[in-house]
Amino acid sequence: MNIKSVVGEYGVKNVRVFMPLSRLQFGGLIPGIAFRCSNDQKFDTECEIVEDRYKVGEGYKITLKAIDENFGREHFYQSDFNSICESNHLSFRVYVLTIDGYQRVWVK
Repeated sequence: MNIKSVVGEYGVKNVRVFMPLSRLQFGGLIPGIAFRCSNDQKFDTECEIVEDRYKVGEGYKITLKAIDENFGREHFYQSDFNSICESNHLSFRVYVLTIDGYQRVWVK
């Protein structure tokens, strides 16, 4: 399974990814600039797919935006994201929104 087929079957609005992210730190000198430190604590964060820059159907990249704005966005090549989900399926989890809540759809 891959992210392109999951989105093709369930729709981009219905797919959620849970993955470890650290909070953004905002620079005080330049407004609007944020960064992450690699040694910061990571939290299991719910993310949605946004297609304002890359379309999942094109098979190139995927943008995941955290539901909590304090965690920002992450961009992945789709091939890298698929590999990460398969090799690290406990930390990177793909779900579909249903009437009853969340249903995990990508399990190794």
